Amino acid sequence: MTTALTRRELLASSAMTLAAPGFLSARNPNDKLNIAILGVANRGAANLAGVAHENIVALCDVDPENAKKARDQYPRVPFFTDYRQLFDKAANTFDAVVISTPDHTHSLPACIAMSLKKHVYCEKPLAETVQEVRQMRQLAAKYRVVTQMGTQIHAGDNYRRVVEILQAKLLGDIRKVYVWNSSRPVGGRKLTTKPSAKFDLDLWMGPIAGEFFAAEMNKSSWNFPWPHFHWRWWWEWGGGTLADLGCHYMDLPFWALALTSPQTIRAHGKKTYTGDNTTPDVMRVDYHFPATKQHDAIDLVWEHGVPGPEGGQRSFQGYGAGILFVGTKGELVADYTKHQVLPKAFAQDFRAPEKSIPPSIGHHKEWTEACKGRGTPLCHFEYAARLTEAVLLGNVAYRAEQEITWNSEKMTTGRPLADQYLVPNHRRGWELPK
Repeated sequence: MTTALTRRELLASSAMTLAAPGFLSARNPNDKLNIAILGVANRGAANLAGVAHENIVALCDVDPENAKKARDQYPRVPFFTDYRQLFDKAANTFDAVVISTPDHTHSLPACIAMSLKKHVYCEKPLAETVQEVRQMRQLAAKYRVVTQMGTQIHAGDNYRRVVEILQAKLLGDIRKVYVWNSSRPVGGRKLTTKPSAKFDLDLWMGPIAGEFFAAEMNKSSWNFPWPHFHWRWWWEWGGGTLADLGCHYMDLPFWALALTSPQTIRAHGKKTYTGDNTTPDVMRVDYHFPATKQHDAIDLVWEHGVPGPEGGQRSFQGYGAGILFVGTKGELVADYTKHQVLPKAFAQDFRAPEKSIPPSIGHHKEWTEACKGRGTPLCHFEYAARLTEAVLLGNVAYRAEQEITWNSEKMTTGRPLADQYLVPNHRRGWELPK
């Protein structure tokens, strides 16, 4: 078992880093960042490739075998299995970190990094609970570090063209938005046998209280050994399909309509698949966003496990997942790569506005260049935290089995049954720095 370092011990041992300049690689003649990578396989491998144009100076992954490809790619780069040891022993060697670990281990390394004035790129969703997300947002502002959430499609041209159309109000006033995804969780069966994973399971659990369990997953196209990838279908470590995909698809209406915090949230769903998993495969969340200077009141509906809005009562060919904006003049349906104006009679005379949002230099490069003082990443934590909070509040309402009213300033629903799901159940020694 791994001996847990307390936050105080960790920060004390790395105190020299707090006094170091935030951009250490300014000493490098080639003006490259020094980056540590936390989580180097699967999604982590993609993020590693995304920042490979900079200096990779440290690798960290709880599973050495899963990290073999990255270690072979960077044979001279120090490798760690425990990110606490990475910060303790190597913090003075890097300027920034990329975090691609499971949801339940996003917030602690991100908060430690920011408290040490390191720039942070973190996969979506920012964290497993609303309180963790809020703390990440606050620390990013406090230490003025450069941040980016891994919603890579935000950098695509298609989203930009849709945002231009919406912000030009060519569809009229938007009163309702539907977001849906036909994706469903993979079922699995808990095993009573001793876990067969060869890596440190206590370390993989990280801050989560409770016991690790082994599971046998049903056959699917997602062929990953337990617990990799499939942890997301269990409340203990993830937030199901909503937490997995919500930030990607709800990103577009948040950006286009300048959404902030929902006022009320109600959710219902069901689990119809075979397995001991706890997250629903069919789910609907109704969000109500109050009127602001930018828009009238807007209702946003999230659905997963369905082929289209309203449980599939409406469907759009080629859009197994998508976003439908319903305006007073017309509608627009979009996904990652395409969009279409509706109905046909309205589309015949429709003319898209001139392009006003410049193309992205790349989602990862937005972040690395901003770390060097050039530009601002569009999915910084100030924006990404509001998006993530809304996504996670859908799960809060579902698990509490009651409609909730969200007080963003006080960070409470006013309902103890729901508020318990806003905060993490971290074990002693794994608390977040403040």
